[in-house]
Amino acid sequence: MTPLNSFQPAARLRPLSFALLPLLLAGCMLGPDYTRPDVARPATAQAALPRADQAGVVAAAPPSQWWRELRDPLLDELVDEALRNSPNLRAAQAKVVASRALQRQRRAEQLPSVGAAAGYANVQAPDSLNDSVRGLGENVAQVAEANGRPQEAAQLRQQFADVDLDTELYVVGFDASWELDLFGRRRRAAEQAAAEAGADAAALADAQVQLAAELTQVYLSYRSSQQRIALAEDNLRAADEALRLSRQRRERGADSDLQVERAQAQREQQQARIPPLRAQADEARDVLALMVGREPGALDGRLGQGAELPVLPARIAVDDAAALIRRRPDIRKAERELAASSAQIGQALTAYFPQVTLLGTVGAGAGSLSDLGSDSAATIVAPFLRWSVFDFGRNKARVAQARAGNEARMAAYEGTVLAALQDANTALARFGAARQQVQATTRAEASATRADRLMQQRRQAGAASQIDLLDVQRQQLDAQDGLAQAQLQLLVRYVALQKSLGLGWQEAPEAAVSR
Repeated sequence: MTPLNSFQPAARLRPLSFALLPLLLAGCMLGPDYTRPDVARPATAQAALPRADQAGVVAAAPPSQWWRELRDPLLDELVDEALRNSPNLRAAQAKVVASRALQRQRRAEQLPSVGAAAGYANVQAPDSLNDSVRGLGENVAQVAEANGRPQEAAQLRQQFADVDLDTELYVVGFDASWELDLFGRRRRAAEQAAAEAGADAAALADAQVQLAAELTQVYLSYRSSQQRIALAEDNLRAADEALRLSRQRRERGADSDLQVERAQAQREQQQARIPPLRAQADEARDVLALMVGREPGALDGRLGQGAELPVLPARIAVDDAAALIRRRPDIRKAERELAASSAQIGQALTAYFPQVTLLGTVGAGAGSLSDLGSDSAATIVAPFLRWSVFDFGRNKARVAQARAGNEARMAAYEGTVLAALQDANTALARFGAARQQVQATTRAEASATRADRLMQQRRQAGAASQIDLLDVQRQQLDAQDGLAQAQLQLLVRYVALQKSLGLGWQEAPEAAVSR
């Protein structure tokens, strides 16, 4: 026979095991534990983006507020103002506030819920019920009299006559409930809420990236329109002068009507260039006002004075693919959405298992406030189990939906990463091509300037006419206009490059998310 003391350690551990069982079960979570997928490994292993060499950039970490590299104080002011006041950004910030509040709610749902209740009831019985009670008392009294107990019959009549069915009831109590998260349903819900809050924060950052880039492009287009308007007006004055000279020469018989009509046509063509440029400038001012949260025309005073196009920074930094993937907000948003869909699988799987909720109530009830005390107290403790044993495949379908949704999010994440890498490399290639275009148009403008200088020398020597000089000057102004467009295109490509790198965002301010 086994000695009794050999069972003592097991007997001591058994109560401890039962006590630890809820804690052990609470550590169980169904569904896959999310890990960030490794996508585009060959690209992230490279030291630089493939198209970086042809763009003339340097391998370094780029600045987040890249627009400050253009050294334009007014542009800096407009971008800062837009990041503070843009209606689109305020809407995205409100969504971040809501998602973070939901995240706090999901965390709180893992804890017990405790409430308090108090009540008062005044019950007025109907007269018919009082009459029925008194009639019952009379019947009982008559039975007592028939049995020879008149004194007892009189007492019964008095007692039933004194019965008052009207009453008051006072009730106070506390109740609590707690769902035991045995299989991780609540924790997976909190995990999903945290991932969705991260996705909304990334969406806000992406909106900041888009806004900074779009505003800078509109601002650059506006400055270029101003510059091109000035060149067009100079060209128009040259065309007016050429037309005046052609008319004088016709009057002296040196030119024909054909030459005058040609000069007239050139003058009208030049005149037609100006209205579209002015309309572009007006539209750009109104778009900038909208971006900073102002009404049309609000920025006309600040933008009215002409200014040169900003100068491209001499050193443009671009880092590698791995840094780009970590930084781009649209990739971060897709990755957080993937994490949220992974948590949904665990939540769907928990429906196969029972949900256990502990319910408890401590209260007291009495007919008067003075009677409320320990004698009127009542306590209820009840575990409540809910388990859908037969659901005819509904939960299986939910699990299948969650898994398919996760696969779709995985594909979307991979596609976002690959599209971001393609976007950055395309931006680098276009930026490099724009640099070459500026170099070519710069040479063309320099050649047109030299031609103008040589023609002026010939005009002073009497070897060329004034009309020949004006024609060369018109060609020079056209070359200058082409150079201005090429310079704008280069700056626009620079902005597109910064946008493709995912630059220009910042964390949501705490003041905005703690309201």
